[in-house]
Amino acid sequence: MNDHFFSAVDRPIPFGGLDSTDPLTFKVYDPNRIVLGKRMEDQLRIGVCLWHSFNWPGSDVFGLGTFDRPWLAPGQDPLTAAEAKLYAAFEFIAKLGVPGFCFHDRDVAPEGGTFAETKAHLEHIVDRTESHMARTGAKLLWGTANLFSHPRYAAGAATNPDPEIFAYAAAQVKLALEATHRL
Repeated sequence: MNDHFFSAVDRPIPFGGLDSTDPLTFKVYDPNRIVLGKRMEDQLRIGVCLWHSFNWPGSDVFGLGTFDRPWLAPGQDPLTAAEAKLYAAFEFIAKLGVPGFCFHDRDVAPEGGTFAETKAHLEHIVDRTESHMARTGAKLLWGTANLFSHPRYAAGAATNPDPEIFAYAAAQVKLALEATHRL
């Protein structure tokens, strides 16, 4: 794939200072500025959160989403859409020039029809994520399991009275921990 989601931005966003008139510069964030003995980048640990930045369709309680995000278009193969979303996310991270990112498991990999399929989706996307991390130098700040979006968790996850739901949640957390540790 080519860098095509954010083609109008041709370089990483630089520090420009408070007087910069370029809208594509950081006014205050200077990753190399020393703050209390450490680089600002090491103090702030800025990262892109994939759930708001790449999963939210721009909707509210009054209507449908307003963002034009090809990976959110209905009718696509979910895994193909997840790969496109991941590519766009790492292009965005690289062009922002921020060091990290964070995610929930369902932000990056779609739910499958079975637990085995869901696990395979996550493993596939983690493979792809590793290659994007190597290409861009981005680091994972944290990853976690989304135990709140799926209707199965309406009565809780670890507190669910149904032992099958509790077991599913525990297995999902295990996979998310393994993925996070790997990345």
